[in-house]
Amino acid sequence: MAEDLDELAYYRAVEDFFAGLRGRPHLLSPRDFQLLRGWWREGVPLAAVTGGLSEVFARRRDRGESDPVVSLSYCRHAIKRHARRLAEMRLGAESRPAPDGEALGRSLADLGGALRQAAAAAASSRPEVATVIGGIVDRMEALAELPAAILEEHLFTLEAVLLEGCWRVLPAAEREAIEHIAAAAAAEGTDEARERTRRAVRDRELRALLGLPRLELG
Repeated sequence: MAEDLDELAYYRAVEDFFAGLRGRPHLLSPRDFQLLRGWWREGVPLAAVTGGLSEVFARRRDRGESDPVVSLSYCRHAIKRHARRLAEMRLGAESRPAPDGEALGRSLADLGGALRQAAAAAASSRPEVATVIGGIVDRMEALAELPAAILEEHLFTLEAVLLEGCWRVLPAAEREAIEHIAAAAAAEGTDEARERTRRAVRDRELRALLGLPRLELG
């Protein structure tokens, strides 16, 4: 059944993504599998799960914590936050028909080509950035057989991972220049509004600097 296949694809995508973040093979524990099954039944988007996982791992790296995350439950609060954000972002958004398999293939090929161009352009002056982009291309190409709805969710998360990864390895002088632009654009408003503006401007400037495409299906 299509629904059963979608559910299995959801489980496999989360398990593979979690293993990728840990940098080693990992099988979910029975407790984690029950948690994951609950997220599926509640309709928690794949992008919320992978986005929450990415956030937790990034924060631990930034704090210099080397102990591995061994359980999905450790990341459950971050995943809930990402689920709320996705719901807010989609509120009022116009629905669109899911593309067919041929269109999906073309979209992924176009995105892969654009990312390879960005990686090639960065290879000489920003080799670490080129490595990050290349890793995203590899992950993206592995998604080709996922159902369309799950593929779109996963691309949303890969885009966040791409931007964050490129930002961390960007030369310090370029980060400082972008932060200056972002801070100037976020000078007014509430703390929350300023932070949203700062991140949006930072991402925009980073895309422009590196020639990064938006990871979305055409």
